[in-house]
Amino acid sequence: MKILLDVKNEKAELFMKMLRKLPYIKFKPLLPIHFKILDDAIDIVDDIELIEQGKLETRDAKEFLDELLCQNDAKV
Repeated sequence: MKILLDVKNEKAELFMKMLRKLPYIKFKPLLPIHFKILDDAIDIVDDIELIEQGKLETRDAKEFLDELLCQNDAKV
């Protein structure tokens, strides 16, 4: 099982020392980019659930690409 924990900075070192003493736990600290990716993935899953429930509408892929490329009149 994987668990994501949020530990205050001032307690992180002590907490990591405790974890190292437990032979059945492996861990590695995450980088800020990992948190950004996780947050984005959670948002995507939330959106998919809303779409499946009919509470959020989808949009055309071309419309999305035009917006992404900032070229509303361009052909993709």
